[in-house]
Amino acid sequence: MIAFLKRSKPAPKPADAARSDDVEVESKYGKLDLKMVRRMGRSLLPFKWYYALGLGLALPQNLLEMQGPQFMKYLINYTTDRVKYPAPTVAHVGWIMLGWASVLIAAVILQRMVILVCTGVGEKVQFSIRRALFAHLQSMSMSYYDKTKLGRIISRCTSDVNSMREVNVWGITKVIVLSLNLLFAASMLAYTNWRLFLSVAWLGPVLYFANRKYLTVSGSMWQQVREGFTRVSTNLAENITGMRVVTAFDRQEPNLDVFNRLQVDNTANNMAAARVNGVYQPSLELIRFIGRVIVLSYGAYLVSSGQITGGVGAVVACFLYWDWFMNPIIEFGNFYNSLMQAMAGAERVFNLLDTKPDVQDMPTATPLPRIAGHIKFENVTFGYNPDRPVLHDVNFEVQPGQTVALVGATGSGKSSIVSLISRFYQPQKGRVLVDGHDVRYVTGDSLHKQTGLVLQVNYLFTGTVLENICYAKPGATEADVIRAAREIGSHDSIALLQKGYHTEVGERGANMSLGQRQLICFTRAYLADPRIFMLDEATSAVDTGTEQLVQSSLEKLLAGRTTVIVAHRLSTIMSADLILVIDAGKIVERGTHRELLEQGGKYAHLYEQFAMHRE
Repeated sequence: MIAFLKRSKPAPKPADAARSDDVEVESKYGKLDLKMVRRMGRSLLPFKWYYALGLGLALPQNLLEMQGPQFMKYLINYTTDRVKYPAPTVAHVGWIMLGWASVLIAAVILQRMVILVCTGVGEKVQFSIRRALFAHLQSMSMSYYDKTKLGRIISRCTSDVNSMREVNVWGITKVIVLSLNLLFAASMLAYTNWRLFLSVAWLGPVLYFANRKYLTVSGSMWQQVREGFTRVSTNLAENITGMRVVTAFDRQEPNLDVFNRLQVDNTANNMAAARVNGVYQPSLELIRFIGRVIVLSYGAYLVSSGQITGGVGAVVACFLYWDWFMNPIIEFGNFYNSLMQAMAGAERVFNLLDTKPDVQDMPTATPLPRIAGHIKFENVTFGYNPDRPVLHDVNFEVQPGQTVALVGATGSGKSSIVSLISRFYQPQKGRVLVDGHDVRYVTGDSLHKQTGLVLQVNYLFTGTVLENICYAKPGATEADVIRAAREIGSHDSIALLQKGYHTEVGERGANMSLGQRQLICFTRAYLADPRIFMLDEATSAVDTGTEQLVQSSLEKLLAGRTTVIVAHRLSTIMSADLILVIDAGKIVERGTHRELLEQGGKYAHLYEQFAMHRE
């Protein structure tokens, strides 16, 4: 068996596994990681009294169950040993059976209570881990989501947390109870007959070395299994999310080939672990069988030669106690598999929980008071990768209530400016000021409560139109929503839906057209009543009729608010107080629509193209 374990290796990683495209770096281990086990144990501490109750019920349950061999020993000797028990009676046998049945019934009742208590506390732990993960993910910076695949994030919150369930439910109880069972069974075996105990004691070192080798080899294999499964789920999530692109470019067959290769690797990892387990578990059963043969054959010899006290009943009891001794060892092997899976999942879960947001409140951050909406960029340089700046030494200022429009080619840095105002990211150099406050030193929630953002592709959550509009202001009533929709000019469009404001939008707004989604998002942002309003390509997906509807209400929507508009359609920004022309991360022109036309530069050229296209 040891030779086979030496030869067994995890399946090689697929070729694309070497790419460093994830935030998390997986550590590698091949044996029990006590540091990780202690970390897992700390997550159980808040529920220690529940675990203590489960253990307090499990210990007497197992002690009662282990009285079976003693009852059987007495019953056999009572009915067969005519020297010690010359006149056995049916009534006495009945009392023995009744006592045995009473013990078993008590054990069954305790077992039910143990299952309820341990399962309940295990689910509480699972719930607390999922809640901590969800809360942490909501605090993560946008850079984390830029770098981390969706499937990997989902895998952390689902399969990785689920892999910890067995340990969280039964871990403490199983380890303590099995250890005590092992010691009690060995003690009872020695107490019942020391000769039979010594006859199988030599199998102990064999079990020890077999277990040690198995634990070393299986550890790295289970990590490979978890990593392979993560790659499969990541690929699946990417293809489902991008199904429109997959269909548009006829990528079904190539994508299926990639998915099949990942599945092959995943299957190979599972089979490698199964082959090792397929040698280990039968080997334990073989050792159990050898012990049985030794106990029965040597016991028969001792009985026939009159060298054993307790007679045939003692041999049968020792036979059963040998089984009781082997059961915890086999159970430990199975539990170790669960522990290794849990460790592999816990490593990923804790790595995520330990990942600090790139953007978070400073220890000295203070709430931002109600703002007027003054924005100022001072020598701002920023890049999603610090080595490749997107914005270079950007300076501009927007007075409260003004509208500033950002114009430029795709990738010039317009959306990055909006993201910096929202503090989704932080500049590597310079400062972003709101009403004179550096946004790095104010609390994020106080800033976001006073800013509103509408994107080109806005997200709608599963639920009704009303619920989606109230998302930014949960305390709003239906009357508040309708009033906001009337003011923004979206009420008539929403009212024409099948159930009006109570129409289900579907998953990610699947039941809504692009124009309807944008109108809902406009209304949601307007209801929040932000002091700074940002529109990032917000009308690019809206048809001409809907755009005119929205445009007619924009003046009222933006009145009294500082507004930052990013748009390709120059018709939405010609009335802006200030237009910034961005090129390769730098402001190359600034002024009003008329001033920029008179300059005859990039903006004038863009406007000429727009005018020709409109004609």
